Amino acid sequence: MSSSSRAKLSPKKKIADRIKSDLKQAVLDGVYKSGDKLSPEVEIARQYRVSKVSVREALHELESEGLIVKKRGIFGGSFIAEPGVEKMVNVVTNAFLFGGVTVTDLAEFRQILEPGLARLAAARRTENDLVAMEEYIAAIHHSIEKGEPNQTKAIGFHKLIADACHNRFISSLMAALVHVFQQVLDKEPDMETARKDIRFNELFYEHIKARDGEKAELVMKKHFDALEQIIRQRRKNGETIS
Repeated sequence: MSSSSRAKLSPKKKIADRIKSDLKQAVLDGVYKSGDKLSPEVEIARQYRVSKVSVREALHELESEGLIVKKRGIFGGSFIAEPGVEKMVNVVTNAFLFGGVTVTDLAEFRQILEPGLARLAAARRTENDLVAMEEYIAAIHHSIEKGEPNQTKAIGFHKLIADACHNRFISSLMAALVHVFQQVLDKEPDMETARKDIRFNELFYEHIKARDGEKAELVMKKHFDALEQIIRQRRKNGETIS
């Protein structure tokens, strides 16, 4: 591309960035809230005295970032997105699939993060959290008894621990991490691994129920030592886990 072509593109890119920045700030300032409809493209273009091309570029980038959603039809338009777990899931999944982040990177991050979450869950858990954990453990036991251990469900128990911290960001982040590991570690039933996992989950439950954060944290550290061995063994067996 020639220098003259770049010069022509630069102003458009600059105004698109400004529109995007202004709309983000409007959300932060409370001008727009989740679910609110943005002004039509033609009105935004008129406000900035630019063509609709620049406006569309700004809106496209906001949509790519998950900050707005576009709806078609007579009542369509651009709307401020509702905050949701799926956006965090997409970010972490895309980082793993396309961004060069490896399962080892994510495991290392979880190893730093989750012992602290286990301790926090022990302090903040409610009776409803315990009921959810009991039901999850019962379902895992049932799958083992049927000879069809569900490893991805066992990993999902970590989301329940995060939920027991009663912090929305923690829950969203753990949902994303769990989603990636469920895909990575999904494989043929492995009874030995399943039995080890359910025992860890039972210990998590036991210490969280007793509000013993120190023991819950210690068990979590031991769990990640076991996870590291699983990843190492799969690499040894030639399995592709990134």
